[in-house]
Amino acid sequence: MKKIAAAATVILLLLLGGAYYYFSAGGYVVRLTEPEIQKKLDEQLPLTKTYLVIIQVTLNNPKIDLVEGSDRIRAGMDVEFNITGYQGSKPLEGTVYASSGITYRAEKGQFYLSDPVIENLEAQGLPEEYMGKAKKALSEALAEYYKDQPIYTLDPDDTRQAVARMVLKDVRVEDKQLLLTLGI
Repeated sequence: MKKIAAAATVILLLLLGGAYYYFSAGGYVVRLTEPEIQKKLDEQLPLTKTYLVIIQVTLNNPKIDLVEGSDRIRAGMDVEFNITGYQGSKPLEGTVYASSGITYRAEKGQFYLSDPVIENLEAQGLPEEYMGKAKKALSEALAEYYKDQPIYTLDPDDTRQAVARMVLKDVRVEDKQLLLTLGI
């Protein structure tokens, strides 16, 4: 009985040592393409929420753009504003361009977009006095949307991915793919 326990301990230590060597040397790399990321974002859109009491925002039709050498994801989305109390109360349509970072939640083995920055907002008919409030509402809408929608989940049945649920070491775009490196 003691020999079996000792053998099991040795095997476990060898496995842990091998995993440590593998993940400390280079790590486990997840590769995501623009269409894969876009598909995940498409699954939960359109999204409509009201912000700042008066601005209803609808997000739809994301267009992902991975920029070579960047550690952020750029996305354009169609946006529709309904401003309560605005003359005519006709929806205003436009496009928002934003970039986002990546957050990794090890306990769930999931990657999320985070920290959205509005780079450009085009909305025909939106009065200049509402532009600041519209950008703030959009930032909140994107942050809220991104925090609950993973763009990738590690497969718990894949041994390498299960062991890789450690720390996000590096995020970069290379050859129009998002490379997410996990390790110790």
